[in-house]
Amino acid sequence: MGSQNSRRQVILGHGNTWHDPALAVGDGDRVFAESIERHTQCKRGIEMTRPWYSWRAIKAFLSQEGEWPVSEADVVAISTWTRPETQKLSQLLDNPSRHPIIALLAGSTLLEQVSTNLLGWTLRGHRPRPFAPPRTDSPGVLSPLGTTWRSKTLGHQLAHAANAVYTSPFEECVVMIVDGYGEGTALSLYHFSDNRFELLSEVRPGVSLGLLYGLVTQFCGFNPYEGEEWKVMGLAAYGEYREEIYRFFKDRVVVDGLEVDFRPPAGAKAAFDSIAWRELEHLTGGFRHPDDNDVRRSADLAHNFQRSFADVIVELARNAADLGLSKNLAYVGGCALNSAANGRIVPESGFTSLHIPCAPADDGNALGAVLYEKHTLRGDPVPSGPMSPYLGSRIDRSRLEQVLELGRLRHSQISDESELCEEVADRLAAGRIVGWVQGRAEFGPRALGNRSILADPRAPDMKERINNLVKFREMYRPLAPAILVEYVDEYFEQAQPSYYMERTLRYRPEVCDKVPGVVHRNGTGRLQTVEDTWNPRFHRLLQAFHIKTDIPILLNTSLNVMGKPIVHSVEDAVAVFFSTGLDDLVIDDFLIEK
Repeated sequence: MGSQNSRRQVILGHGNTWHDPALAVGDGDRVFAESIERHTQCKRGIEMTRPWYSWRAIKAFLSQEGEWPVSEADVVAISTWTRPETQKLSQLLDNPSRHPIIALLAGSTLLEQVSTNLLGWTLRGHRPRPFAPPRTDSPGVLSPLGTTWRSKTLGHQLAHAANAVYTSPFEECVVMIVDGYGEGTALSLYHFSDNRFELLSEVRPGVSLGLLYGLVTQFCGFNPYEGEEWKVMGLAAYGEYREEIYRFFKDRVVVDGLEVDFRPPAGAKAAFDSIAWRELEHLTGGFRHPDDNDVRRSADLAHNFQRSFADVIVELARNAADLGLSKNLAYVGGCALNSAANGRIVPESGFTSLHIPCAPADDGNALGAVLYEKHTLRGDPVPSGPMSPYLGSRIDRSRLEQVLELGRLRHSQISDESELCEEVADRLAAGRIVGWVQGRAEFGPRALGNRSILADPRAPDMKERINNLVKFREMYRPLAPAILVEYVDEYFEQAQPSYYMERTLRYRPEVCDKVPGVVHRNGTGRLQTVEDTWNPRFHRLLQAFHIKTDIPILLNTSLNVMGKPIVHSVEDAVAVFFSTGLDDLVIDDFLIEK
């Protein structure tokens, strides 16, 4: 049963790990979620976990919803990372509201009061404790009169689980969480039924598939701290199967029921230690240095590790399916970003349905905290169907018009949506590369038609053009297809819905020559299935392109350059447009040309 309290109920979820921090807001039926990296334009938001960065996301929510200030409300702030190091900070402060930094922040607006409280509970180690009421005696101060504040925590893994379950269409399911480090365990499984989470398994500390992937990323010459595990996954398609490298990992990473263990081979003291890494280095012919331009030296290592990693994920899922608890699997955690492994789960595991949220890594825990509070603790009804990924900010319309005018940009306004989509479809069919910014931003690391670079997938050189002239990234990085949902089976084997571009499937051989720009070297594509329910404008654009070309697919990649987050503001989008090889930029109903 939902809450009987008639006061406004506001929930702030703070994903406050040292990487990929995010903030989510639940306000009645409205949900907002945004990664801090979007506001700071610092990839992954490394070490930007403190709430003086989160205030930007709060401001974005309050501004776009027109609810300023928040008054006569009950507000709960939930953090999802409770490492002991943060609790030591509480010893430095008697009362967070008296700390000089907090006093500086507690200036003149409700926004700053929100940030003050967020900062307070972070510095106090996330212990639920009431905060001193903000000062209201200064001129111009907006007072949250009648507003109550409290803070609490939610375990890292349980926040992951809530994100997986409550964004899914499932009333019951098995939940599989695989990440890098989750407060003691990096792998756990739950059974979700009757709105309750039952823990099935929890792997011992020290066994982490995510950290192992990070190490291999380093051995391939990439940087896991910057999230370059993507590069390993893309490069894997250019490598070849080599038994000795594959067995190195397969023999050491052992799946036993619902648990995974790192087991040393006969005569060794540890599965993975300096001796083991020297052996692997010998097998691969030497690890690649980051400055070595011969990236393909790492292709065989990437291929065989990716294959063994996917085998472990599939075997673990198969064992979970064999329990007979459910035919539905909700999969989450940083490792759930590995779309190549994800595409194998349904065909090979025994589960008939798979859901992976749009933000499965630690940024998604901000949303998980909000949803756990709403649905598990308060009993609010869960909407049917998977959750829309469009949970972020809208473009500031007044700022857009100001930039267009003051920047003297060549532009036109096309207010009729059908006319706009027809015009853009014509340009795409003519081979132009278009930046496409519409509506609320996607939550998570993938552009899903609202902060995208779009192009014609028929052009054989389109991937090379975009990687070289727009994204400035390596040639082996694939580009994704966005496809009208009704044509998925026509283009992909073992077709599955992929709402968030979260799984890779194999193309049917006969269609590969039709869309070479979005076919990876191994004949696969990380697809997004597009329906008109969530994104009618993007769906209409795809339809217009299909009518003109007989191809129901557009090349879709995130609107950014390598090493930067997806664009957030008007200025971000315009900067990418004029500093890259984009031909056109569409923001809302404005078409900007060079």
